[in-house]
Amino acid sequence: MTTEDTESTEEMDRPIFLQNPLDTGLGWKSRLQFSGGMLCALSLSACGPTPDSTVDTTPLTGRDIYLTRCTACHQVDGGGIPGNCPPFQGSPRLAGSSEELIRLLLLGQRGPLDRDGKIYKGIMPSWRADLTDEQTAEVLNYILTTWSPQAHKVSAEDVAKVRAATANSKLLPGAQ
Repeated sequence: MTTEDTESTEEMDRPIFLQNPLDTGLGWKSRLQFSGGMLCALSLSACGPTPDSTVDTTPLTGRDIYLTRCTACHQVDGGGIPGNCPPFQGSPRLAGSSEELIRLLLLGQRGPLDRDGKIYKGIMPSWRADLTDEQTAEVLNYILTTWSPQAHKVSAEDVAKVRAATANSKLLPGAQ
């Protein structure tokens, strides 16, 4: 291998960034990176989908939210994790106040939870910053209709009221 070949190989391994000439200077750039003989494109755009876009803008269903946010602890079947996260089946909370359920989802909970003599020590995270009022209502309604069919529905307006009332609240302590 000649010195010229070595230099060209080193040149190929060094990333080369090309700024999009259409960049508006707003900090959002499209860059092309050439490294190790591969071309990688990173596109950051402040623009939303165009009307003919193939991006799926369908709102998430309660089931979608449950499967992506809740199943790590509560499991797909709602069975929970022994000693960590209680199951939904037979949960008195699901038959109780929707306000309590909304507070639990918005604020989360830490500390031991005693249910039917079994202690659960997991931590329920707060979803306040991650879910909108509509999404919170959707996931609660999915949980209620799946594991407590006789329960009443939760509306986005119900969630908004509890969200406003708990604006300065902290993570809930463990409860019965």
